[in-house]
Amino acid sequence: MLSNTLREPFKEFYHIFSKRRRIEQYKKNGRKIIGTICNNVPEEIIHSLGAVPVRLIGDYENTPLANSKAPSWICSYARGVLEGGLSGDFNFVDGIVGATTDDTKLHLFSAYRFYVMPAFSYMVQFPYVNDELSFEFFTKELQRFAEKLSSFLSTNFSEERLLNSIKVYNEFRELCGELEELRRADTPKITASEWMSLMLASTAMLKEEFNSMVSARLDELKELDGMKDYRLRIHLSGTDFYHLGLLNLLEESGAAVVSDDLCTSAGYYSGLVDGNGVESLAKRYMGCTACVMTAHPGKLSVEERLSFIWRKIDESGAEAIVILKDRGCEVCGHQCPWIVMESELPVLVLDLDFPISMEQYRTRIEAFVEAHGGG
Repeated sequence: MLSNTLREPFKEFYHIFSKRRRIEQYKKNGRKIIGTICNNVPEEIIHSLGAVPVRLIGDYENTPLANSKAPSWICSYARGVLEGGLSGDFNFVDGIVGATTDDTKLHLFSAYRFYVMPAFSYMVQFPYVNDELSFEFFTKELQRFAEKLSSFLSTNFSEERLLNSIKVYNEFRELCGELEELRRADTPKITASEWMSLMLASTAMLKEEFNSMVSARLDELKELDGMKDYRLRIHLSGTDFYHLGLLNLLEESGAAVVSDDLCTSAGYYSGLVDGNGVESLAKRYMGCTACVMTAHPGKLSVEERLSFIWRKIDESGAEAIVILKDRGCEVCGHQCPWIVMESELPVLVLDLDFPISMEQYRTRIEAFVEAHGGG
């Protein structure tokens, strides 16, 4: 990743992610670290039990260890996480939690558990239909998860502590909403790589600490100089993406990234928990339509995801869509044709391959901005 283009205070946030010093401090203080491999894992439960939920992200240009243990077709995110586990970079992790949201993450969970052998592992069974029966099942599933994790941590699950964690996470989501307003301003005050630095930092620290840092700097962020010389406002669509270099390239080419539906961004924080207990938590995670896997009866899941995307575009005033299509991601493969077919905006599809070669994308991005940008 490239961090030399970041302004203060975004460098500070990026270093929290890249250096993992806060995670090291949590370990020294006796806290257990639970790595999550999907944005649908209910972190509030982990947080309420006194452990630290950390979204596992493997930032590697090459993944030779993972390539020797996993199928070649799995997505770059899965290969990166497995590489981190096999290389020892994720030795701080005491346990992992996944969710049955796509086949790639099922393979990742199985491979990580088999080869890395964390002390704790759990796969949250996620329903694919959003109806009453599924809601009852998912509520019980979250209760089972809480029981299993509380047993591993040798602590008791408490609805009162869960309520506090829900408040912390709702505050996090509301702050992200405030930051979104700065991002989608007429002169966006936060660049794409700076935005991703904030999102990455939020995965590598306790949310209450992230909330405190952002709240203390919010006035400073509002006074930042905005981008004035861009030619095209774009919405980014994809899944687990976090490559700062490609985000920089988009904006060097005249685009301003003003919204997204990424699992590492809007797909992660969108949607408040309305209520106090496990049932309210289940309702939020089942109703978070940034995920392509869950749908109400009579609707396709991709239709609900498209509704999420159109809402983000309406809010941000995006004029075009750039799809970051990971060749190994079944979700990308399923949703990409639908977005292209249904969108009334111009769409650029970038087939991602890692390690990323910037020059192979530069010409296409510049031509797209030239064709559809103003000025």
